[in-house]
Amino acid sequence: MKRAIGTMALCAAFLACASPALAQAPRPAKGKLKIAVAVKGSPTRGVTLRCNPDGGTHPHAKAACDVLRKYKGDLSAMHVPKSNTCGAEVQPYAVVIKGTWGGKQVEWSKGYRNACVMKAAGGALLS
Repeated sequence: MKRAIGTMALCAAFLACASPALAQAPRPAKGKLKIAVAVKGSPTRGVTLRCNPDGGTHPHAKAACDVLRKYKGDLSAMHVPKSNTCGAEVQPYAVVIKGTWGGKQVEWSKGYRNACVMKAAGGALLS
């Protein structure tokens, strides 16, 4: 009986010490971005995107935030897959993204040959 009480006390002490460590699980990075897309000869379109919680005026906020989470906010890691089926049509798109991700300033811009190439690179983030 004494041994059982000692074991229970040891387990309780371990759990009491371990609980704060378990409660300190890493939080997902928060983000707040403005995304502007310009097509030559058309007005610039702009949306806002918040991540964790996901929202804003972006039409696919959750999916767009999932793209950002996949790349850990590193927009320069987004590349057009070699297997894309985009045609050679030339209608240039320019994208500018500014804001914060994980408490750090983000400022990124890139030009794409056409809408298909832009969406192939950025998925829901740039659609």
